Amino acid sequence: MTRRFIFFLSSCLVAATLAGCGWHLRGAPKNLPPGSQLYITAEGTQSDIAVRLTRLLENSGLPMAESPLVADYTLIIHEEVERKRTVAVDAKGRAAEYELITSAKYSVSDSDGRILLNNAQADVYRTLEWDDNEVVSKGEEEILLREEMRRELINRIIDRLRRIDVSAGPEDRAY
Repeated sequence: MTRRFIFFLSSCLVAATLAGCGWHLRGAPKNLPPGSQLYITAEGTQSDIAVRLTRLLENSGLPMAESPLVADYTLIIHEEVERKRTVAVDAKGRAAEYELITSAKYSVSDSDGRILLNNAQADVYRTLEWDDNEVVSKGEEEILLREEMRRELINRIIDRLRRIDVSAGPEDRAY
């Protein structure tokens, strides 16, 4: 009986601590007015980030619009880029370390055409050590890193969406 009571008491203490510190699960931005719909589009023909972002926000409970005509807010992915540059070479002049970069440039506007966020950019960087003796495993590692980078980029875009003040006038808005 006392074990149950101690477990119950500790569970309540943990719940109260988490509620008090402001911790919450990630999900849809709460700053958008209730019932408002978001439409996500990309200027490029295929946008992996736009598709994943739409799916993630839809699954988290944010109503997604079928077209920009019925949307209250529109998120446009202008550009998404994956780059790789050499940052270190070995004694033979071959690449020993790469920097992987995944970037997205995006804007948000409302149904009246007011720009809430103009050409914001999110970047994610990772370092990949290279070994010519392990080309296959390093290639697989790069694929996994890129996947992780896309997820982090999407989370950064969602975090930025959360900070948009949709009620601010143009003079109070920080682009």
